This record gives sequence, structure tokens and C-alpha cells, in this order.
Amino acid sequence: MELLIAAGTFISVTLMMYGLLYRQVQDPAMEARLGGLRYTRSSREGLPDPEAAFSVRVLQPLARGLSKRMNGLLPSAMTARVETALEQGGVRMKAGQFIMIVGLLAGGLPILGVMYAWAAGLGLRGGLIAFAIPLILSIYAPRMWLLSRIKQRQKQIWRSLPDAFDLTTASVEAGLGIDAAFSRVIEKVEGPFAAELTRTMREIQMGRARSEAFADMAERTGVEELRSLINAIIQAEQMGISIGSVIRVQTGVIRTKRRQKAEEQAFKAPIKMVFPLVLFIFPAIMIVIGGPAVIQIMEAF
Repeated sequence: MELLIAAGTFISVTLMMYGLLYRQVQDPAMEARLGGLRYTRSSREGLPDPEAAFSVRVLQPLARGLSKRMNGLLPSAMTARVETALEQGGVRMKAGQFIMIVGLLAGGLPILGVMYAWAAGLGLRGGLIAFAIPLILSIYAPRMWLLSRIKQRQKQIWRSLPDAFDLTTASVEAGLGIDAAFSRVIEKVEGPFAAELTRTMREIQMGRARSEAFADMAERTGVEELRSLINAIIQAEQMGISIGSVIRVQTGVIRTKRRQKAEEQAFKAPIKMVFPLVLFIFPAIMIVIGGPAVIQIMEAF
């Protein structure tokens, strides 16, 4: 038991110190040649307010430093996947911060479990179980939480698409431009789709191309219907087709898919109700109906 605690503590401290002291190894000759071409500006960060809270003075700078180190250690492909998942889930967090939290949970919870097993005197088998279960939970629980956030947010966006684009169609046919129509949607619609559309319109106002901004919004949300709708809008704008008619057709397709999904869920409902009926409803009915008869039979004998 003491060996498990010592090993877990050693691994956690070693990885943390490696992340803090890690430096990328570069070629000295290349560094010497490029040294004169680099522009480095001295920057002085303001000292934290001594009257601020402990989290502002200590914890937040420490978390930012560890997050930067973690981003430097992780592969770029893994960082991109985690950042995409965080954006789709609406989590305002860097990839390094999320992975750092997972690492702290994976390093701390198993040690606490082993300490509890040691204090309770559960033995070697109990210590291994107390080490393995928190380790698995600390790795998979954040992932499941993030996937549930992504699914819930995509569902909210998917539900708000038909009404939002009906308003866009009415605005475009009334004579407004596509940007003004989307601004009207932002004023009338609430939820994650309005937040994503607000961000996209701000990017367009700052000079980004409309096609790139809308394609980036489709990538951030991960909703397939929104991606197809945006592609249709971009193609209609490039080919000079009426955007209002394109949006109306695509909105009808989205409503049809939503109705088909509702019908599918309705067909699945009887099958899903079998298990609660068998496990909970039928035993209670049998007790209510057969209970008095059983009591009378017991009294007769």
C-alpha cells in the first residue's frame, strides 16, 4: 500500500516538474544565425494588486503558466481536437487548461483512493481497486461531460435553426441585406445560435470574408444541417441566386428532418417503456392485486 502511494506521488511530482522546467531543444547554430533577425520587445507585466483575492494573485497566474506549458508539450493535432471539442461545447477554456484539469484529477484522485484504502485497512486488493476506479473515472468523466455539453448545445442550435432562418428569409424578401437580416435574427433569437451568429457578424464587421466567417461558424458548432445551409448560402451568393429562396428550401429540409426525428423517437417510445413497466410498474400491480389474496391464504392455513 505504501509503495502505491509513493509511486503515485513520485509520478505526479515528476510530471509536474517536467512540465514546469521543460524547454524546447533547438539547434545552437540555427539559434545564433536567427538571433539577430528576431525582434524582442521587453514587456513588464504589472504586479498583481496586493489587495486582490488569493485566487487572482496566485492561482490564476499559476493556472495560465501551467496551461501554456501544457500547450507546448501536447501534439498540435491533439490540441486542435481538444480546442474544437471545447468550442463545440461552448466551454470557454483552453485545451491546455482542460488537459491540465484532467491530469490533476488523474494524479490526485487515485492517491486519495489509495490513502483511504490504506486507512480503512482494505489490503492490497482493495488498494488496487481504490487506485484503478478513481483513475478511470478521472480520465473518462471529463470526456463524458464534454461530450454531453457538445450534444446538448448542438441540439439547442438545431432546434433554433428553422425559426431563425424563417426570420432571415422574411427579412431578405422585405429588402434587407443578408448582414442586416442576420442582425435582426440576433435581436430576436436567444441561445447558443445567437451567440455564434453574433461572433460571426463581429468578425465580418472587422473585415473577414463572409464565406470564411460562416464556414468557421459551421465548424465551431458541428451541426451538419447548419453546415449544409451555410454552404448553400455561400454558393447562392457566389452564383447570384436569390438567397431568400435558397434559405426557404433549406429551412424546409431542416423542418422535414426534425419531423422525421420526432417520429423516430415516437416509434422508440413503446420499446423504451417496456423496461420500466417490467421492473417497476408490474411488480407494484402484482403486489396490490395479489397481496390481499396471499394474506387471506396465509390466514386460512
